[in-house]
Amino acid sequence: MKIMRINRIFSVLVLLITAICIVQPVLGDNGIVTIAYRGAGGSYIGDTVIFDGKNTVGNVTYIRVTGPGLPPEGVPVYDLNGDPGSGNSIEVKPDGTWKLAWYTSTIKGVEKMQTARYYFTAADLAHPEISSTTSVVMKKAEFYAVISPNPATTGDYVSITGSSERGVSYVLIEVSDNTGKILRTYTSPVSASGYFNYGFHVDMQPGLYYTSVSNPSIKTPLQIILTIVPPQKNATGETAVLIPTFLQPVTTPTGDSPVATAGSGTLSIASIPAGASVYVDNVMLGKSPVDLSNLNYGSHQIEIKSPGYQTYTVQVTVREGAPVTVSPVLLKNPSSIPLSPFTVLIGLIISCVLAIAWRKRG
Repeated sequence: MKIMRINRIFSVLVLLITAICIVQPVLGDNGIVTIAYRGAGGSYIGDTVIFDGKNTVGNVTYIRVTGPGLPPEGVPVYDLNGDPGSGNSIEVKPDGTWKLAWYTSTIKGVEKMQTARYYFTAADLAHPEISSTTSVVMKKAEFYAVISPNPATTGDYVSITGSSERGVSYVLIEVSDNTGKILRTYTSPVSASGYFNYGFHVDMQPGLYYTSVSNPSIKTPLQIILTIVPPQKNATGETAVLIPTFLQPVTTPTGDSPVATAGSGTLSIASIPAGASVYVDNVMLGKSPVDLSNLNYGSHQIEIKSPGYQTYTVQVTVREGAPVTVSPVLLKNPSSIPLSPFTVLIGLIISCVLAIAWRKRG
């Protein structure tokens, strides 16, 4: 009788294992990752591009971009000089959706971009084979320019380097304060290929200054914010410049454009547990603890995210002479993580072994 009972238990165990092995690949097929671009199919380099989608596989999506001049494996959308195959991480919301605001005026290596079609791939971090791709035509503006170094201190030599799509012979560079008053005017020649480079010594006081690059033959000028900061002393007493981790993107002023407030401050973020992702105005700036220097004066939305914990969201205001500190204790998500089929299988095997041992004793 005992042998018959053991045979019955063994038969049930075999059926359960067979059922789980059949169900597991089916469950795996239910997970999807999607990506969509919100726009008319094209954007200018310097615009804010919105991507969103779904991820029913895991709780972290990563996105990478490839196209002309970029590795075929793709690179992070916020660092075109990054490692091939890597990407930027975006936390998936409880409803399975994710969203990324791509500020193209703040990415590293933006000079690599040209008027061309670029391909953006979103994948699950733990299952990179589950992915989806969309494409966007990125257009180089009539003027493209960068200022280096930025921020700078009074007395520094800064360079404005850029290009023009049209065959203009010169560009007009104007530096103005936040009231619109023009403080400095320069003229730079443009090469036959559209390249230009102009440098000057900074003699303005700390603050935000608008640098306009234009030409009479082109209607829309390019505007860039130049940040002048006071010299900072490091631990050894040497003078150092605080490099900002975030600057608000600047576009040609319109009725909907935000108006920057002159000046910048410091925001310090720590969390329990440490290592949480820190987002400022929808842009990921690092892991906690982190000190964000040269954050524009004004209101900013802070989000602190960590897998398995509820997102902490707060609105802070950065003011002159008042460093802001945010130190939340993150709350764990109330929902439990569903067991994988493999975990269920192991549990069933252990239960059956214990049941057989108990019946043998009887």
